[in-house]
Amino acid sequence: MSNSFEDQAWVRLGVAGALQQEYVKDQGFFLELLVKTLQTALPDETELKTRGFLKKTLAGISVNLGDNRYSFDKPEHGPVIATRTRIVRGIALKNEEIPVSQALQELGEALEQRAAKSGDARQALANVLGLQ
Repeated sequence: MSNSFEDQAWVRLGVAGALQQEYVKDQGFFLELLVKTLQTALPDETELKTRGFLKKTLAGISVNLGDNRYSFDKPEHGPVIATRTRIVRGIALKNEEIPVSQALQELGEALEQRAAKSGDARQALANVLGLQ
């Protein structure tokens, strides 16, 4: 059995599971954790969404991964909404709302693949999983 972080099969389930647990516990904290994780792991692919003029508050986050853009939006009232947008050659072809759990699973898999290639992504995953 390999001790390499990226070779451990439980990592994918751990990332999606950790994010899902935080989502169920506290959606506000979940969004903050997701922002911190994605900005560390994928700074060039991550975009924050804010609302407000003088006092800005976090309204959501988008991350581009391959041919998909995942967005997690927190309306002023109500639960977090996840959407997946299919992007081909810079053009958004299909935009669909998906369950947050599905978006987190797909995001966890993409982060696992990125962690195999990037030390920053590996560190962000370790923080989400509580390994640091």
